[in-house]
Amino acid sequence: MSRFRHQVVWGLLRFPVYAFLKLKFNFVCEKVPRIPGPFILISNHVTNYDPLMVGCRFSQQMYFVASEHLFRKGFVTKLLVWLVAPIAKVKGSTDTVSALTIMRALKYKSNVGLFAEGDRSWNGLTGPLHPTTARLIKASKATLVTYRLTGGYLTSPRWSALLRRGRMHGRCVNIYSPAALSDMSVSGITDAINADIYEDAYQTQCSERIAYRGRDLALGLENALYTCPVCRGVCTTSSQGDSFFCSCGLRVKYNEYGFFEGLNRPFDTVTEWDAWQEKFLLAYVSDIGDKPIYTDSGQSLIQIGVDHTESFMTAGTMMLYKDRLTIGCFSVPLSKLYQMSIYGAANIVFSAEGVNYEIRSAIRRSGRKYLTMYELLTNAALNSENSTAHIST
Repeated sequence: MSRFRHQVVWGLLRFPVYAFLKLKFNFVCEKVPRIPGPFILISNHVTNYDPLMVGCRFSQQMYFVASEHLFRKGFVTKLLVWLVAPIAKVKGSTDTVSALTIMRALKYKSNVGLFAEGDRSWNGLTGPLHPTTARLIKASKATLVTYRLTGGYLTSPRWSALLRRGRMHGRCVNIYSPAALSDMSVSGITDAINADIYEDAYQTQCSERIAYRGRDLALGLENALYTCPVCRGVCTTSSQGDSFFCSCGLRVKYNEYGFFEGLNRPFDTVTEWDAWQEKFLLAYVSDIGDKPIYTDSGQSLIQIGVDHTESFMTAGTMMLYKDRLTIGCFSVPLSKLYQMSIYGAANIVFSAEGVNYEIRSAIRRSGRKYLTMYELLTNAALNSENSTAHIST
């Protein structure tokens, strides 16, 4: 009965949803022909509206995989579950439960929609697919559908809470039959999906030059770009209105095309600034010694239960070191911290020793700076281990 309800809701809502998206975002997409099912759809992830944008032109109903935090919204959660029954995915963990739920849905001939990057882009580039996704697809023996959304990064930048209106487009890129997938390796499937869903927002914008109009266009940029290329200061940038600036005096304007303006601008795009930032942080952390890399007060640690319950753990100052993360009386070695991720601009989620946690901030601070540094540190540790193993053999 519930599946029939979900199919009826899908049929009733997809046309008005498309009209709403076209009006609000100037969104257009091609109608997708009927696909032999069951299928797994994989799309790049650019806005919070992506399930609506992808689903509105499919006549076949899908169950979308959604971030676990949506299942802690009280009445909103109950309504979502009743209407469309999303599949919960815990950010910051492997979450085998969601994988089993996906496999069960496919077994019963339901279709599943998945935004396999796991997170929206901070810099305009589509992130790489985790190899476990391709293994899931191969094991499912389902049809694979790839879908690409363009224009979303400039419509709804990951670092901003504000939307702007320009133009968005969606299209089905490829359909891979179970027979075709059986002849492909896991790495081959991964490469094919990465190529199909990849978007470079600024490469597209350089040729199309579409205005994305809104208010306070630069507000929140320090969530993504927190390092100054002029003074080499870390966590010294701020934003106001359309202006992005550093305490050293650097000031640029973020315009409606998504580019930086100003005679002394160090870069033209967020992508370029972010690429420099990552290289700089590698050198920065190597010289920091045993001191905290980042320190932020007003942080709260919450434990997330398997039934989506929340339990307060501790509160206080959060400090990231080369080898550990501490919050109040809580401390975890980075070697035991698994798959840190971000939702919203600041909420940090991760798993440690089989337990899922969330860090919330009472002050305005970048969550991404912790994620980027965690990835740099863990990649450096992994490379060091591989190098040692190679020498020993």
